[in-house]
Amino acid sequence: MKRIAGILIVAVAAISSYAFADKYFEVTQNMDVFGSLYREVNTTYVDDTDPSKLMRNFMDGMLKTLDPYTNYFSESQIEAAKMEQTGKFGGAGLSVEVHDGAATITEITKGLSADLMGLSIGDKLLSIDGKETKGRTKDEIERNLRGKPASTVEVTVEKVGIDNKTEIKNFSLTRIETQETNVPFFGIVTPGIGVIRLKIFNADAGRDVRNAFDSLKRANPDLKSIILDLRGNPGGLLVEAVNVVNVFIPKNQLVVTTKGKVDEWNATYRTLDSASDTRIPIAVITDNMSASASEIVSGTIQDLDRGVIVGQKTYGKGLVQITKPLAYNTMLKVTTAKYYIPSGRCIQAINYDVHNADGSASKVPDSLIRAFKTKMGRTVYDGGGVNPDVVLSKTVYSRAVQALISKSIIFDYATQYRLKNKQIAKPAEFKMSDSEYNDFIAFAKSKNFNYKTESEDVLEKLKESATDEKYFESVKEDYDRVIKIIQADKQQDLLKEKATISKLLEAEIVGRYYYVPGKEEKQLLSDERVAKAIEILKTPATYNEILSARK
Repeated sequence: MKRIAGILIVAVAAISSYAFADKYFEVTQNMDVFGSLYREVNTTYVDDTDPSKLMRNFMDGMLKTLDPYTNYFSESQIEAAKMEQTGKFGGAGLSVEVHDGAATITEITKGLSADLMGLSIGDKLLSIDGKETKGRTKDEIERNLRGKPASTVEVTVEKVGIDNKTEIKNFSLTRIETQETNVPFFGIVTPGIGVIRLKIFNADAGRDVRNAFDSLKRANPDLKSIILDLRGNPGGLLVEAVNVVNVFIPKNQLVVTTKGKVDEWNATYRTLDSASDTRIPIAVITDNMSASASEIVSGTIQDLDRGVIVGQKTYGKGLVQITKPLAYNTMLKVTTAKYYIPSGRCIQAINYDVHNADGSASKVPDSLIRAFKTKMGRTVYDGGGVNPDVVLSKTVYSRAVQALISKSIIFDYATQYRLKNKQIAKPAEFKMSDSEYNDFIAFAKSKNFNYKTESEDVLEKLKESATDEKYFESVKEDYDRVIKIIQADKQQDLLKEKATISKLLEAEIVGRYYYVPGKEEKQLLSDERVAKAIEILKTPATYNEILSARK
């Protein structure tokens, strides 16, 4: 109770110290009401209560009425929160996904403990420090793999062998301080055009992008243009977004302004250094998961007409969070401001002050979306992410391909391929042969691969309706005939989808030999969005027309 009282007192003090005078009486009154309610429930409720659990439920419920980025962290959660904030953690160099209920290793970092001890992608993680992984989520498992640098973690692994023979082994892995790599790959995708894959905005993201670009220029004197790939990038440190922009934008350029209701927390961020190159043509690739810092970079490059944005509309997160220490080594991460990019627009898509009838937060309505101007006079809009200059539709895989991915058949085939082949060609050169693809088809059949087509879904509903209305017996013969035709035709789907499936297989296989950088390279070299960016950059007239267009 003393601990809870301390947290409440700190909360009241924090509120009053920021001069919320008009709400102070209401806050203190409600604190009194809550204190008496909390005391009475814990004292008089018929069954035993857990005071800490009740308080946590109250705090989580209160914060849930705000935005999803405002969170309370207990003392036991502080380390994980700090790791999330800085991007740095003590890790053994492996990532997992839960496949069919099993924690399966999906990524190994070259040179770290898991790699050096002989763990492989495809191995199954059975326990961590004696605790089974079964029934636990990916986040829970990876949280337990992390810890203080130089500490060890004991894992029990089911190692996969040829033809799925398995062996149970124990490993003692040493954690070292590491962080998720900002730039997993950079290179030349076609003569004169380089690509930099920026995956996250951890510490030193700006330095990593600058180093990648400078390395490309040194190694390729004929470098004419650059692609910056921000797809799937969830963001990270705001200051690193400014540093990334600074690679291509000169010193003292306004990048982002943050504005909230507390004036002293408002800030303006400008580029601080000389740019590496202010003239080279740029194509930035985005998708609907490019968020926050990714939107600062893509939005600023668009606002300053410094490059062309290609792909999908971005996520639309224009909110800024800070952390505030609370009593007893607890912490609050709270949204304090919105950010505004050079044109003056905020690209926040959700208004958490307004809720729909079902309780969900409301999107900014079209009627409130405003127009702004880029440096050269192009029209851009706020209220919902960065709209690309060249919009490309989202990649949608067929039912067959989706099933191969969801059932881990491509993943499992790559595991067996790696066990049977000691080496392969370099990522850019590796191609599956026709005989190897036929081997994959046989492998899929051995796994009893099957899936439902959209046609089968429609026919199933038709059967249900026809049965209810007493018509099915009269059409049963025709129904069965159509089903047989579809099922026979489905046998050819893996051949029809050979081009798409081969790309996925090749990238997965390359990753087993050349780790994440190799997989990223293979994916980028065969990517349709990269191909579109190359097409634009190779045609200066098209590139300049996009940047000078008046809408």
